Amino acid sequence: MLFADAAASITGSRRTRDGYFIAEVRFARSGVYRYMGHELGMADAYVNVYRPTEEVFSAQTMRSFAYVPITVDHPAVAVTEKTWRAFSVGHLGGEIHRDGEFVRATIVIQDRSAIEAVERGKRELSAGYQCDVDISDGIAPDGSAYRAIQRGIVGNHIAIVERGRAGRQCRIGVV
Repeated sequence: MLFADAAASITGSRRTRDGYFIAEVRFARSGVYRYMGHELGMADAYVNVYRPTEEVFSAQTMRSFAYVPITVDHPAVAVTEKTWRAFSVGHLGGEIHRDGEFVRATIVIQDRSAIEAVERGKRELSAGYQCDVDISDGIAPDGSAYRAIQRGIVGNHIAIVERGRAGRQCRIGVV
């Protein structure tokens, strides 16, 4: 038996009268993430980077993601007032909150081709943000070793991607 997300309905989603797509999403989590070394200016092939719970769920971090643009994949530059028109297909809502180990919000997608991509199964999300990175070895609360820690996270955009670094649970459509 074959199961595919593309064939499944998207839980917690709806369409507006004008055809816009609105859904509940999880877009970030705390914990250890795997980065390619060059992303951090390190020679290592891969580097485990820790996003502490107190950073991810701080009021300042969560507030910084309110109303950020939605993109399809990550653009090569930051999304700003000068670049948003080239990249934005919608926006995140203004109410950002903690949902267990995840950050949750409402997404609005207004671009037809982006809506079609989601309907075809492209549903994982990846947060685009700026942060400070402290190169510091340690062990996360779950026992995972890390080589760097992210602090001072400030949201820039949320990308709709095939595979997000945060895992399959950070996606469009949550219970």
